[in-house]
Amino acid sequence: MATKRLGEKLIEAGLVSAEAVEQALSQQKITGHRLGDCLVDLGLIQESALLRFLASEFKTRFVSADKLAKARIPPEVLDKVPVRMAEQQCFIPLAYDPERKLLSIVMSEPQNLELVKEIQLVTAMEEVFAYIGLRSAILAAIKKHYYGDPTAFAALEKGGVAALKNDVASIQRAWEGGDSRVGPAPPGTGPRAVMLDGNGRQGTGASRGTSGRANPTQLREALGAVRGTIGENDFVETLNILVGLLEMNRRDFRAHSAQVARQASLIARRIGLQPRELAHVSIAAYLHDLGKPPGRHFTLTALARAPELRAEAKRYLRAPVKLFETVHLSGGVNTVLAQLYEAYDGSGLPQGVKGDDIHAGARIIAAVDDFLDLTRNPGNPLGRALSKGEALAMMTEAAGKLYDPMVIDALTHLTSGDLLRQRLETDGRYVLVADPDEGMRTDLLDALSKVGLPAQTVLKLDGVVDALQAGEGDVVCVGLAYGAPDLTALLQWIRTRPESAAVPVVVLGEPTDAQQKDRLVQAGVTNIVPVPLHPDEAATMIRGLYTDRIENGGPGHIVRGSFDELAPLELVRLLARGKKSGRLLVRNGPQEGFLQIEKGRIIFATYAGKTADEAVGQLLTLPQAEFSYEPETLPADLPHVDKDLEVVARELEASQRAPAA
Repeated sequence: MATKRLGEKLIEAGLVSAEAVEQALSQQKITGHRLGDCLVDLGLIQESALLRFLASEFKTRFVSADKLAKARIPPEVLDKVPVRMAEQQCFIPLAYDPERKLLSIVMSEPQNLELVKEIQLVTAMEEVFAYIGLRSAILAAIKKHYYGDPTAFAALEKGGVAALKNDVASIQRAWEGGDSRVGPAPPGTGPRAVMLDGNGRQGTGASRGTSGRANPTQLREALGAVRGTIGENDFVETLNILVGLLEMNRRDFRAHSAQVARQASLIARRIGLQPRELAHVSIAAYLHDLGKPPGRHFTLTALARAPELRAEAKRYLRAPVKLFETVHLSGGVNTVLAQLYEAYDGSGLPQGVKGDDIHAGARIIAAVDDFLDLTRNPGNPLGRALSKGEALAMMTEAAGKLYDPMVIDALTHLTSGDLLRQRLETDGRYVLVADPDEGMRTDLLDALSKVGLPAQTVLKLDGVVDALQAGEGDVVCVGLAYGAPDLTALLQWIRTRPESAAVPVVVLGEPTDAQQKDRLVQAGVTNIVPVPLHPDEAATMIRGLYTDRIENGGPGHIVRGSFDELAPLELVRLLARGKKSGRLLVRNGPQEGFLQIEKGRIIFATYAGKTADEAVGQLLTLPQAEFSYEPETLPADLPHVDKDLEVVARELEASQRAPAA
């Protein structure tokens, strides 16, 4: 009986529809790529789903790159396999059960029984238990565990889509090539690891008594315990609530960590950190003060001005990491926390790391933390709270010494309130810019700012995908430098999703030939901007696309800020000027309230048990508070106020002048 083709098997498994396969086959005729690649490129199946399917067909289990990155593999296990053999055959030992003489490995071709038998002979094992893994992840694991390279998986992330596609293609070749060394699993069976027993025969974990232990204890320890089903975004929101409660009694630091997290994330977006790195920055920001002594706030300025603090600071540097040891924080978060007090010139703690060798997240949080300490904490090293201008002037002078100059530039832009004002004026909409050229990104960001458009940047195309999946990004600008094939795949993915189908996409760069341009146009590009880029002209064109997007019903997004960044009077004036509609939610410690606004008029208000005009007055005269503006939110309560925001602004201004009169 002939082996079924991959498309038929995917349809039977319910992973894709027959129409999807037909669409991918049409794409295959154009590109010449394999069917699996076409399905992934068109967004008809996720890469992880395809890999899991192929793994089950090979009767094994799939070990993710993330699990391999977190694996703890004892030296005695690594010693079972010569490193040269592991590199050449692309596998890595994961765990060893001495009672059964069973070696668990991760390999890119678990269906290769001859290789599994060779590994069994070389290692003198009675059983070899083979899992499937991505080739690129296995090679990174070899670098990390055999050669002690801590950056191996970071380098893998930089490889991005290309490395993963190679992995998909290599596994798929084994399937579509009709490899007879192992056939598809019989119908109704679950995934089983490929094993060879002591006689070199193929078996499975369910085939004999104690072999049923498909996950030996050592293997579970090597892969690490799964931290429930909570996602990183949920974890960040949980930290926001819990750390906020802990900081309630710190008068000068109430909501401090939330402010650090929000401002650090905005700066991280501006300088182009990837979505996963943004999560790491937020988590580290919420944790950065935990476990440190009350009344002490270690910052780069404090350590530079009070050397006696350095010895004390050394004792508490690792406090947040130690508190969360059992949570298994990602390596990125731990690195950020460990380098928060490293100065840009190498004069910091604990290792004297300098320049760009300091994690970008640590450079960002250190600057934001210092700025908030200087402007909000009367007990800071200068003995008084500085104005924003004074603090920025002092930090700008220390740029290149204590701080990363690029971060200080971004902080200056952020703390001016311009970005927050722009986001409020545009109802949270923004332009997403992705280009590997830093100069191109910076020039376009500056030009977009001139025409009143907020923008954010990402370095990789998967950052564009993450933003669009989160419902963000109202115009997308992507550099042709990423390669026409990847851009074509991205465009096709965008156009096949109802949520993003109408998002304008601008390609920055001139196609090399008419055929390449035709493919981009057919895939759905909105406009192509030649390079060298004329930023002002490009920004004007993008402004037009942005305006069309709004007129055609492009939704707004939540905008978050604080009264420190934008005073209540200025916030009210801005909402009044734009005749805004939506909900302004305000939180001060445990107290929370909101204003429901309709076309520049307040129609409902509540705060701390108060309602109507009394709630409006209390809510907008808070000295400190966090706020979020949710545009287009429909009222959920019957109107009980009818007050023009312009009138409210005049009343606020009069009340602020009254004490001085």
